Amino acid sequence: MGGCLDAEGCGYQNPDKVRFCAQCGIPTRGSFLLGRYEIMDLLSRDRQTVTLQALDHHRGLPVTVRVLRPHEATEREREEFLQDAELAMSLSSRVNEPGSIRVTDYGQDGPVAFLVKTEFDPARQPARQFRPHMTVRVGSDLLWSEAEATVQAAAEVGEEEGVAEDEVSTERYPALPRRAVPQRQTTPTGVRDWLAEANALYEQQRYEEALAAYEVAIRSQGNPVEAWTGKGATLMLLGRPEEALAAYDYALRLRPDDPELWNSRASVLHELGRYDEEMYCYDQALALDPNSAFAWSGRGMALAEQNRPEEALLAFDRALVLDPNQSVIWQAMSDTLYSLQRYEEALIAIDRALELESQRASLWDIKGNILRRLKQPDKALPLHERALQLEPRNALYYFDKANDLRDLRRYAEALAAYDEALELDPTLAGAWYNRGNVLAALRMYEDALESYTQALRYDDGLISAWYNKGSLLHELGRYEEALEAFDRALALDAHYIAAWNNKGLSLFALGRLEEALAALDQATAFAPEEPDAWHNKAVVLERLGRSEEARSCQEWVRSLEQQAALRKT
Repeated sequence: MGGCLDAEGCGYQNPDKVRFCAQCGIPTRGSFLLGRYEIMDLLSRDRQTVTLQALDHHRGLPVTVRVLRPHEATEREREEFLQDAELAMSLSSRVNEPGSIRVTDYGQDGPVAFLVKTEFDPARQPARQFRPHMTVRVGSDLLWSEAEATVQAAAEVGEEEGVAEDEVSTERYPALPRRAVPQRQTTPTGVRDWLAEANALYEQQRYEEALAAYEVAIRSQGNPVEAWTGKGATLMLLGRPEEALAAYDYALRLRPDDPELWNSRASVLHELGRYDEEMYCYDQALALDPNSAFAWSGRGMALAEQNRPEEALLAFDRALVLDPNQSVIWQAMSDTLYSLQRYEEALIAIDRALELESQRASLWDIKGNILRRLKQPDKALPLHERALQLEPRNALYYFDKANDLRDLRRYAEALAAYDEALELDPTLAGAWYNRGNVLAALRMYEDALESYTQALRYDDGLISAWYNKGSLLHELGRYEEALEAFDRALALDAHYIAAWNNKGLSLFALGRLEEALAALDQATAFAPEEPDAWHNKAVVLERLGRSEEARSCQEWVRSLEQQAALRKT
């Protein structure tokens, strides 16, 4: 006997070798989803989902699996969960931030719908350039060692043009502005100030030249710590984090009691995916300055990205006690609460962010998405429209607006909004997919098929698009084409129960009864709790003249339906 992983909410003692808890339906310890993800332990739970620790046996890596509770969710909630998972997977393919959490897979197995999350591993991806998660301080620090004549000529041009103010854009938040550090290095009159020139070049985003100037400053101005830290920030901007880490390490040898340097080093380690060391740096920064809002917020973000949301919330709380006027921390808190499906609290946090920064379009978009998850698309719609007023060329905001209109069943307007999104970004596979769903709801099947085809053109791994395309082709009587689509879906997910079931129906329609029975055997083997597949199998067996087996299947269908009725009472 094996106890349900949800010991607090269920605790049912299941027989050995059962894949799903007979009482609540969630996977059991040691079971496999899709024959790939071995379930290890329960990480967290809420009313509608459980989050499980698992091992991906295809890649030999730990993953997080979020499972929709099959006996708690409605069919509509199940569809929305899978749609959201598919969109998240599509959008995740564009996220190249090392250590970020990406949705890498989703699907259905037996009674459950689920998605798989894992950390983005830069070692498995093509090399890329990125900007650092820090701002360089005025009078700050960086370096290089190239021909000084080139640097001198570049610096002279910079002097003529003047120093333009610029904010270093960041991809990962929270990125609180660092406090300005006074320039500590003084230069005798008549001697060239390479550090000041390097800072000016940095502010003009002329990073290669700035790096060269910082190198000269290190050699000629007594090895100042500001030049080393400036070198680190510039190397990060140039996509060279290992070298940046070495520069910050040297700066810390010169000034080990500077909490800002520990924070900067933490940011580099985050890029490198070395999270334990990143956390150590934040701990060092906080030991030196317990009131560092940046360190608390950075620590919270690192915890959130390691799927430790409850600890992350505590860190964000500390940061906001110290500095409640940072909208980016309120946003981080909102996102973390959203991931826990604590939508009402997420709404409060994003409202605080908007009070501080009402002209940031992304905050309005986030609030709209929270309200849509709260089943309030009528309230979400004007917020997505507000985001579009601020950023009228943002495809994702049109996509979110279209989803509101879809939920409101204002299909014609939803189609127009999806078209706006696709005009701005024709590669947005999720928009093509949802557009196809709306067209199918309007029974515009040929147009829906074309939309699914476009979605698959830009992301041929969209399993639900293959499945929906196959289902429409079946409805249109194009059974051979439907089989091709179902086979594509099953090639991506051999445990896709609905695809096996509908493949069986298409084969049945073609009179290929033995093949239809084989497909339905797969469906019932993977999902013995699903009555539809058993009913369809009974029909095929009856047609094959195997009446006794057909009756046995129908009896099992009645038993499953009675169990479902009892659970609802």
